[in-house]
Amino acid sequence: MGFLYKFGFTDEEINSLKETLSKDMYSEMAFLNKIVSENLDYLKSFGVTNYSQVFVKYPEIFMRDPESFKNVLGKFDKADLIDKVLKNPAVIKKMVDYVDNN
Repeated sequence: MGFLYKFGFTDEEINSLKETLSKDMYSEMAFLNKIVSENLDYLKSFGVTNYSQVFVKYPEIFMRDPESFKNVLGKFDKADLIDKVLKNPAVIKKMVDYVDNN
């Protein structure tokens, strides 16, 4: 999970992930680190400043295909999305679930 340091993740955040992720999920995330990194880059460049909070709470959404990840964010008003995610990181998970189910 060392790749997360380039995104400004702290030791505490990375250790929290190590403790909460299953061994399978941890291995898969390490294996898919390029996809995870691309999605983190996109969320960060999109303007979501609390992307590390979103990632720690919902790491599984960052293992999505990058085009699918971008598609989810593209379905919502950018400024509104950024504001809502800043107030409540769970909004991202709700958006992903909504897009997946509709």
